[in-house]
Amino acid sequence: MALIDTGSLREYMQDYCGSAMFSGFPGAIADLAEIKRMDDRQLCRKAESMGVDLRHFVISDDEE
Repeated sequence: MALIDTGSLREYMQDYCGSAMFSGFPGAIADLAEIKRMDDRQLCRKAESMGVDLRHFVISDDEE
C-alpha cells in the first residue's frame, strides 16, 4: 500500500476543478466544494474517478 500526500493531492484537485469551472464547466464548482470537505480516503477515490494518477502523489510505497 502506498502512502499518498493528500495535502498536495487536495491542492491539485482544487486547482483542477477551479480551472475547469473558469474554463466553461460551471458544474465543477460542486466538485470543488465536495473536495474541500472530503476525508483522505474519499479524496483519493474521487481523484481516481476523475482520472488523476495517484502515483504522482506517493510519499512512500510499502511494496518497494
